[in-house]
Amino acid sequence: MGSPPAGPQRSEFAMAPTVRHACLSDRGLTHADNEDRWLADPDLGLYAVADGMADARPSQVTVDLLPRLVRHRFGTVPGLGDARAAAALRAVVTEVSERVRDLGCGGSTLVLALVRGPQALLAHLGDSRIYLLRGGQLRQLTSDHSFVQEMVDQGMMSVEEARRRRSNGGPTRFVGMNGEAVADIGPLDLRPGDRLLLCSDGLTGMLDDDRLRAALVAGPAPADVCRRLVAEANAAGGHDNITALVLDYLGSS
Repeated sequence: MGSPPAGPQRSEFAMAPTVRHACLSDRGLTHADNEDRWLADPDLGLYAVADGMADARPSQVTVDLLPRLVRHRFGTVPGLGDARAAAALRAVVTEVSERVRDLGCGGSTLVLALVRGPQALLAHLGDSRIYLLRGGQLRQLTSDHSFVQEMVDQGMMSVEEARRRRSNGGPTRFVGMNGEAVADIGPLDLRPGDRLLLCSDGLTGMLDDDRLRAALVAGPAPADVCRRLVAEANAAGGHDNITALVLDYLGSS
Protein backbone atom coordinates (compact mmCIF):
# COMPACT_ATOMS: atom_id res chain seq x y z
CA MET A 1 0.00 0.00 0.00
CA GLY A 2 2.40 2.66 -1.25
CA SER A 3 5.74 2.25 -2.93
CA PRO A 4 9.17 1.82 -1.31
CA PRO A 5 11.73 4.48 -2.16
CA ALA A 6 13.81 2.96 -4.93
CA GLY A 7 13.29 1.07 -8.16
CA PRO A 8 10.06 0.31 -10.01
CA GLN A 9 7.10 -1.24 -8.23
CA ARG A 10 3.85 -2.52 -9.59
CA SER A 11 0.59 -3.72 -8.10
CA GLU A 12 -2.49 -5.00 -9.90
CA PHE A 13 -5.79 -6.15 -8.47
CA ALA A 14 -9.26 -6.85 -9.79
CA MET A 15 -12.50 -5.84 -8.13
CA ALA A 16 -14.70 -7.69 -10.60
CA PRO A 17 -16.75 -6.70 -12.31
CA THR A 18 -16.45 -3.03 -11.35
CA VAL A 19 -12.86 -1.78 -11.19
CA ARG A 20 -9.45 -2.89 -12.42
CA HIS A 21 -6.26 -1.02 -11.65
CA ALA A 22 -2.48 -1.07 -11.78
CA CYS A 23 0.24 1.27 -10.56
CA LEU A 24 3.91 1.70 -11.39
CA SER A 25 6.28 4.03 -9.55
CA ASP A 26 9.89 4.74 -10.51
CA ARG A 27 12.52 7.11 -9.15
CA GLY A 28 13.41 8.35 -12.63
CA LEU A 29 16.90 8.93 -14.02
CA THR A 30 18.13 11.92 -12.03
CA HIS A 31 16.96 11.28 -8.45
CA ALA A 32 18.66 9.00 -5.95
CA ASP A 33 15.39 8.30 -4.11
CA ASN A 34 11.69 8.06 -4.86
CA GLU A 35 9.54 10.42 -2.78
CA ASP A 36 6.34 9.38 -4.58
CA ARG A 37 3.91 7.08 -2.81
CA TRP A 38 0.68 5.50 -3.99
CA LEU A 39 -2.32 3.81 -2.45
CA ALA A 40 -4.82 1.27 -3.75
CA ASP A 41 -7.51 -0.09 -1.43
CA PRO A 42 -10.15 -1.81 -3.58
CA ASP A 43 -12.30 -2.68 -0.56
CA LEU A 44 -12.68 1.04 0.19
CA GLY A 45 -12.61 2.02 -3.48
CA LEU A 46 -9.75 4.36 -2.55
CA TYR A 47 -6.90 5.19 -4.93
CA ALA A 48 -4.29 7.93 -4.48
CA VAL A 49 -0.90 9.25 -5.56
CA ALA A 50 1.18 11.48 -3.27
CA ASP A 51 4.39 13.25 -4.32
CA GLY A 52 6.66 14.19 -1.43
CA MET A 53 8.38 17.54 -1.79
CA ALA A 54 12.08 16.59 -1.45
CA ASP A 55 11.18 14.17 1.37
CA ALA A 56 9.33 10.84 1.32
CA ARG A 57 7.94 11.15 4.85
CA PRO A 58 4.98 13.45 4.04
CA SER A 59 3.81 11.28 1.14
CA GLN A 60 4.25 8.09 3.18
CA VAL A 61 2.29 9.50 6.12
CA THR A 62 -0.41 10.64 3.70
CA VAL A 63 -1.04 7.21 2.20
CA ASP A 64 -0.80 5.57 5.62
CA LEU A 65 -3.48 7.85 7.12
CA LEU A 66 -6.00 7.99 4.30
CA PRO A 67 -7.73 4.59 4.66
CA ARG A 68 -8.48 4.96 8.37
CA LEU A 69 -9.71 8.53 8.01
CA VAL A 70 -11.95 7.63 5.05
CA ARG A 71 -13.50 4.78 7.03
CA HIS A 72 -14.12 7.14 9.94
CA ARG A 73 -15.52 10.09 8.00
CA PHE A 74 -17.66 8.03 5.64
CA GLY A 75 -19.07 5.72 8.30
CA THR A 76 -22.38 7.60 8.33
CA VAL A 77 -22.41 8.69 4.67
CA PRO A 78 -24.69 6.30 2.71
CA GLY A 79 -23.13 6.92 -0.71
CA LEU A 80 -21.01 9.26 -2.79
CA GLY A 81 -24.15 10.88 -4.17
CA ASP A 82 -25.10 12.05 -0.68
CA ALA A 83 -24.70 15.80 -0.09
CA ARG A 84 -22.36 15.09 2.81
CA ALA A 85 -19.85 13.08 0.78
CA ALA A 86 -17.83 15.99 -0.64
CA ALA A 87 -17.61 17.64 2.78
CA ALA A 88 -16.46 14.35 4.33
CA LEU A 89 -13.70 13.90 1.75
CA ARG A 90 -12.56 17.50 2.12
CA ALA A 91 -12.37 16.97 5.89
CA VAL A 92 -10.27 13.83 5.37
CA VAL A 93 -7.71 15.72 3.28
CA THR A 94 -7.65 18.64 5.71
CA GLU A 95 -6.99 16.30 8.63
CA VAL A 96 -4.22 14.49 6.75
CA SER A 97 -2.60 17.85 6.04
CA GLU A 98 -2.79 18.88 9.69
CA ARG A 99 -1.19 15.61 10.80
CA VAL A 100 1.65 16.00 8.30
CA ARG A 101 2.20 19.64 9.25
CA ASP A 102 2.38 18.74 12.93
CA LEU A 103 5.18 16.27 12.16
CA GLY A 104 7.25 19.09 10.66
CA CYS A 105 8.63 16.95 7.83
CA GLY A 106 7.65 19.03 4.81
CA GLY A 107 4.81 18.63 2.34
CA SER A 108 3.30 16.47 -0.38
CA THR A 109 0.94 16.84 -3.29
CA LEU A 110 -2.09 14.53 -3.44
CA VAL A 111 -4.56 13.23 -6.01
CA LEU A 112 -7.29 10.88 -4.85
CA ALA A 113 -10.19 8.97 -6.35
CA LEU A 114 -12.89 7.39 -4.20
CA VAL A 115 -14.99 5.01 -6.29
CA ARG A 116 -18.31 3.39 -5.33
CA GLY A 117 -20.11 1.75 -8.24
CA PRO A 118 -20.66 4.24 -11.07
CA GLN A 119 -19.93 7.23 -8.82
CA ALA A 120 -16.57 8.72 -7.95
CA LEU A 121 -15.32 11.62 -5.88
CA LEU A 122 -12.01 13.18 -6.88
CA ALA A 123 -9.79 15.32 -4.66
CA HIS A 124 -6.48 17.06 -5.22
CA LEU A 125 -3.90 19.37 -3.70
CA GLY A 126 -0.86 20.56 -5.65
CA ASP A 127 0.36 19.74 -9.15
CA SER A 128 -0.19 16.00 -9.39
CA ARG A 129 -3.06 15.31 -11.79
CA ILE A 130 -6.07 13.18 -12.67
CA TYR A 131 -7.04 12.52 -16.29
CA LEU A 132 -10.09 10.83 -17.79
CA LEU A 133 -9.96 8.84 -21.01
CA ARG A 134 -13.50 8.40 -22.36
CA GLY A 135 -14.41 7.39 -25.88
CA GLY A 136 -10.82 7.87 -26.99
CA GLN A 137 -10.74 11.48 -25.77
CA LEU A 138 -8.45 12.60 -22.97
CA ARG A 139 -9.52 15.26 -20.47
CA GLN A 140 -7.60 16.70 -17.54
CA LEU A 141 -9.93 16.71 -14.54
CA THR A 142 -7.72 18.68 -12.13
CA SER A 143 -6.24 22.16 -12.36
CA ASP A 144 -2.78 22.52 -10.87
CA HIS A 145 -2.40 24.41 -7.61
CA SER A 146 0.81 26.11 -8.75
CA PHE A 147 2.16 29.64 -9.09
CA VAL A 148 2.21 29.45 -12.89
CA GLN A 149 -1.37 28.15 -13.07
CA GLU A 150 -2.46 31.02 -10.82
CA MET A 151 -0.88 33.45 -13.29
CA VAL A 152 -2.76 31.77 -16.14
CA ASP A 153 -6.03 31.91 -14.20
CA GLN A 154 -5.49 35.62 -13.50
CA GLY A 155 -4.73 36.41 -17.15
CA MET A 156 -1.11 37.29 -16.42
CA MET A 157 0.24 34.47 -18.61
CA SER A 158 -1.12 32.56 -21.60
CA VAL A 159 -1.53 28.80 -21.64
CA GLU A 160 1.15 28.56 -24.34
CA GLU A 161 3.59 30.66 -22.28
CA ALA A 162 2.94 28.40 -19.30
CA ARG A 163 3.63 25.29 -21.37
CA ARG A 164 6.99 26.67 -22.49
CA ARG A 165 8.20 27.22 -18.93
CA ARG A 166 10.52 24.61 -17.47
CA SER A 167 8.96 25.00 -14.01
CA ASN A 168 5.47 25.72 -12.73
CA GLY A 169 6.89 27.65 -9.77
CA GLY A 170 5.93 24.99 -7.26
CA PRO A 171 2.63 24.11 -5.58
CA THR A 172 0.52 26.75 -3.86
CA ARG A 173 -1.58 24.20 -1.97
CA PHE A 174 -0.29 20.93 -0.59
CA VAL A 175 -0.55 18.43 2.25
CA GLY A 176 1.32 19.81 5.26
CA MET A 177 1.06 23.49 4.28
CA ASN A 178 0.68 26.26 6.82
CA GLY A 179 -2.97 27.12 7.31
CA GLU A 180 -5.92 25.04 6.16
CA ALA A 181 -5.31 22.83 3.14
CA VAL A 182 -8.55 23.09 1.17
CA ALA A 183 -8.72 20.38 -1.48
CA ASP A 184 -10.64 20.76 -4.70
CA ILE A 185 -13.37 18.10 -4.68
CA GLY A 186 -15.35 17.04 -7.73
CA PRO A 187 -17.91 14.32 -8.47
CA LEU A 188 -17.64 12.12 -11.54
CA ASP A 189 -20.29 9.82 -12.97
CA LEU A 190 -18.40 6.88 -14.44
CA ARG A 191 -19.34 5.04 -17.61
CA PRO A 192 -18.25 1.52 -18.57
CA GLY A 193 -14.97 1.80 -20.46
CA ASP A 194 -13.78 4.91 -18.61
CA ARG A 195 -10.08 4.96 -17.75
CA LEU A 196 -8.64 7.24 -15.06
CA LEU A 197 -4.98 8.20 -14.75
CA LEU A 198 -3.68 9.48 -11.39
CA CYS A 199 -0.09 10.64 -11.68
CA SER A 200 2.71 12.72 -10.22
CA ASP A 201 4.23 15.63 -12.10
CA GLY A 202 7.26 13.51 -12.95
CA LEU A 203 5.04 11.98 -15.63
CA THR A 204 3.29 15.09 -16.93
CA GLY A 205 6.52 17.09 -16.89
CA MET A 206 7.94 14.65 -19.45
CA LEU A 207 4.91 13.73 -21.57
CA ASP A 208 2.34 16.06 -23.15
CA ASP A 209 -1.35 15.22 -23.46
CA ASP A 210 -0.95 13.65 -26.90
CA ARG A 211 1.61 11.17 -25.61
CA LEU A 212 -0.43 10.45 -22.50
CA ARG A 213 -3.48 9.71 -24.63
CA ALA A 214 -1.50 7.48 -27.01
CA ALA A 215 -0.27 5.37 -24.11
CA LEU A 216 -3.68 5.17 -22.43
CA VAL A 217 -5.42 3.92 -25.58
CA ALA A 218 -2.61 1.55 -26.56
CA GLY A 219 -3.47 -1.47 -24.42
CA PRO A 220 -6.37 -3.08 -22.58
CA ALA A 221 -4.36 -3.97 -19.45
CA PRO A 222 -3.66 -1.17 -16.93
CA ALA A 223 -0.31 -2.75 -16.03
CA ASP A 224 0.88 -2.55 -19.64
CA VAL A 225 -0.20 1.09 -19.83
CA CYS A 226 1.69 1.94 -16.64
CA ARG A 227 4.86 0.31 -17.95
CA ARG A 228 4.63 2.26 -21.20
CA LEU A 229 4.00 5.58 -19.45
CA VAL A 230 6.96 5.20 -17.11
CA ALA A 231 9.26 3.97 -19.87
CA GLU A 232 8.37 6.91 -22.11
CA ALA A 233 8.82 9.42 -19.29
CA ASN A 234 12.28 8.02 -18.61
CA ALA A 235 13.11 8.01 -22.32
CA ALA A 236 12.14 11.70 -22.40
CA GLY A 237 14.64 12.48 -19.64
CA GLY A 238 13.21 11.08 -16.41
CA HIS A 239 13.89 14.34 -14.59
CA ASP A 240 11.75 13.48 -11.56
CA ASN A 241 10.12 10.58 -9.74
CA ILE A 242 7.38 9.06 -11.89
CA THR A 243 4.15 7.45 -10.69
CA ALA A 244 1.22 6.36 -12.86
CA LEU A 245 -1.91 4.74 -11.44
CA VAL A 246 -4.41 3.58 -14.06
CA LEU A 247 -7.96 2.74 -13.03
CA ASP A 248 -10.53 1.15 -15.38
CA TYR A 249 -14.24 1.27 -14.66
CA LEU A 250 -15.78 -1.91 -16.10
CA GLY A 251 -19.40 -1.36 -15.06
CA SER A 252 -21.52 -2.22 -12.04
CA SER A 253 -22.24 -5.82 -11.13
